[in-house]
Amino acid sequence: MTETTKARKRSSIFLRARNSFYRSKGERGADVDTLRGNSGSNFENEAVVTRGGSGLGFFSCFGKTNYSGKKYILVKGPHIFVFNQATSSAPKFAIPLKHEIVNVHVSKGKTQIVALETGLGDVQYEFRFDLSENDGIAKEFGRVLKEQILVGNSDVVKKKLGHRSDKKSSIKYADSIGLKKEEDQPEWQKDITTKGFNDMRLAQQIL
Repeated sequence: MTETTKARKRSSIFLRARNSFYRSKGERGADVDTLRGNSGSNFENEAVVTRGGSGLGFFSCFGKTNYSGKKYILVKGPHIFVFNQATSSAPKFAIPLKHEIVNVHVSKGKTQIVALETGLGDVQYEFRFDLSENDGIAKEFGRVLKEQILVGNSDVVKKKLGHRSDKKSSIKYADSIGLKKEEDQPEWQKDITTKGFNDMRLAQQIL
C-alpha cells in the first residue's frame, strides 16, 4: 500500500467519524481512540476538572457551584477534550488553547493542581491530579498545555494571513470536533457572577 493510499484511507476513516459526530449532534463519533488517530494524543490522564477557581466566592449565594468532577482528559493539538470517562463515545466538551496562562501549583501531599488562567489572572479551569502513580503528571500536563497554546496562537495568525493548513488529517479532525465541542463548555463562574449582579440590579429596579 502506497503512502498516498494510506493517507486516503485515513482521511476516509476521519470523514466517517466526523459524519457520525454531526449526525448524532455530538454524542458519538469522537471517542478517545478516534481522536488519538495514528499520531496519538499529546496528553491523556484522569483529573478532577473544575470550571473556574475551586472557591465558591460570591456566586455561592445564588445556590450555584462550579462545574466539578473527575474526568478523562485528552489533549490533541490546541484543544483539551474532556470525557466523562475513557470509554465515552464523545467528549462532554472541549477547551480551546490560544492565549491562556498555565499555572502549575505546588503539590500538596499526593495531589497537584494545574490552572488555566486568562492574562488578567482569572481562573478558567483547574485540573487536579492524583500523584500516587506518577508524581510528574501535573508538570507534564502543564508543559503540554504551554506547548499547545503556542500552536493555537500560531493557528490564529496563519488563519488571519490566509495560509493554507498543512496539518495531518487526524489533527484536522480533532480541530473540527474541538471547535464544535467548545460550545458545550459549562458556564464560567465569572459569567454567572456578572449575571447575578445584573439580576440583582433588575430586581432592585422592579422593587
